[in-house]
Amino acid sequence: LQISHDGANSYVENITNDLLFINYADGGDIIFKSDDGSGGVATYFKLSGVTSKTIFSKTLNLQDSVSLYLGTGNDLQLVHNSTNSEIVNATGNLTIKNNTDDGDIIFSCDDGSGGVTTYFKLDGRATTTVFDKDTRHSDNVKALFGGNNDFKIYHDATDSIIDNATGDL
Repeated sequence: LQISHDGANSYVENITNDLLFINYADGGDIIFKSDDGSGGVATYFKLSGVTSKTIFSKTLNLQDSVSLYLGTGNDLQLVHNSTNSEIVNATGNLTIKNNTDDGDIIFSCDDGSGGVTTYFKLDGRATTTVFDKDTRHSDNVKALFGGNNDFKIYHDATDSIIDNATGDL
């Protein structure tokens, strides 16, 4: 282990095996601080002995094409490659959940003229799916209604079809 200073920078260097930082104090933290950009010092992140969590107090910036993996088997991946962003799930279901009472899940995108607009949302207060823009179903893709898909609306590239299999129309 070498601790050195070259007149400008300070170094802690380990040549063999692992470099361990251990705090044996009950409930103690390991805190990483640095200049805050305005002459002071700020905590950037800490390893909390009280909560058993890594707590980030400043923005975590992963550069392009650097993935954030979650799960022991790296089952969930978030990545941006300077052009596109992806959420990739490799096991089980991917669930998007909003536990806020009466909260919504809002899907917004470019509006075609440089702004952003809501295309649809899951309305937690009204318990409905609200479409704010048109939907387009490709040929032979059906809009299905009823528990047994008893009612169908679709276009088969030639004809438009309304198919009611149960009851009156």
